[in-house]
Amino acid sequence: MKKPAVIESVALAEVALAQSSTVVNLMQLYLHDFSEFADIGTNHGEVTSDGRFVYDYLDSYWLEAGRIPLVIQADGRLAGFALVNRWSALDRPLDQSVAEFFILRKYRRAKVGLRAAKVLFERLPGRWEVPVASYNEPALSFWRRAILAAIDGTIEEHAGDGRRWVGTVLCFDTRPERLG
Repeated sequence: MKKPAVIESVALAEVALAQSSTVVNLMQLYLHDFSEFADIGTNHGEVTSDGRFVYDYLDSYWLEAGRIPLVIQADGRLAGFALVNRWSALDRPLDQSVAEFFILRKYRRAKVGLRAAKVLFERLPGRWEVPVASYNEPALSFWRRAILAAIDGTIEEHAGDGRRWVGTVLCFDTRPERLG
């Protein structure tokens, strides 16, 4: 197996409305990757008649307060995106939630996702939730590793209620006064 390249820097940049097409385009790749885990017979992972995946809430990231669209850069090159909002899968107070997180496959071996998660949590301190769909086991494994590598606090794991959320919800706090 080929040794992954060394990535010197990982950065996140908020995406302005004028550059929203970047996230729109990356969303197609993300939903394609994600469709691997969706069961046949469900609406998850399906394309429309024109062959495109649909993400219903994407426009809201440029229209509603509390929603943050970010691109992830590895050594200045586009490597993925993150969508952050304030929706709680557990219906409880929080500061931020990871709605979507995507790293291009070529950058996964170089641990860009782990580093981007750390940058994200440092950039936006507060009470976090990371809801992980029940059918995406690789994501649950990634998020457990990423959160442990990024924070000194504890991670709580909760099961979704089956209606509001189906899957595991990882909860943690990155506020400096909580970590000290």
